Amino acid sequence: MEKPKTLPPVLRENERYIVFEIITEEDIEYEEFTKALWLACLSFLGELYTSEAEIKIIKNLYNPRTKQGVIKCRYDMTEFVRASLALINKIGNKDAIVKVLGITGTISSAKRKYLGFTELESFWKEEGKSVA
Repeated sequence: MEKPKTLPPVLRENERYIVFEIITEEDIEYEEFTKALWLACLSFLGELYTSEAEIKIIKNLYNPRTKQGVIKCRYDMTEFVRASLALINKIGNKDAIVKVLGITGTISSAKRKYLGFTELESFWKEEGKSVA
């Protein structure tokens, strides 16, 4: 059985990654934030535009300790998703503010610019050691 052909990059929808931080005094779990985001998007955008935004919260990039994470969405819907984030004022029963740190075109630049991830190669180059 053959694998289906993937679309060439020219025909694929462009995506953006929204890096956010939750400002609150209490810890926020991933599930609580997910529910709050969906409720905000549905009430602000409605079902049609929420589905067109193709919102995905990247679970392994959400850190409950620093309360930072990344949301993937379509490039032409980033401002709508950003506005939905601004409308969140409660997560669960806790008061909260969601601050957008930045918007990028790739996950790697989101990690490097806003989340403080560094590549192992760049670390070794700074130390003056070779990777191999």
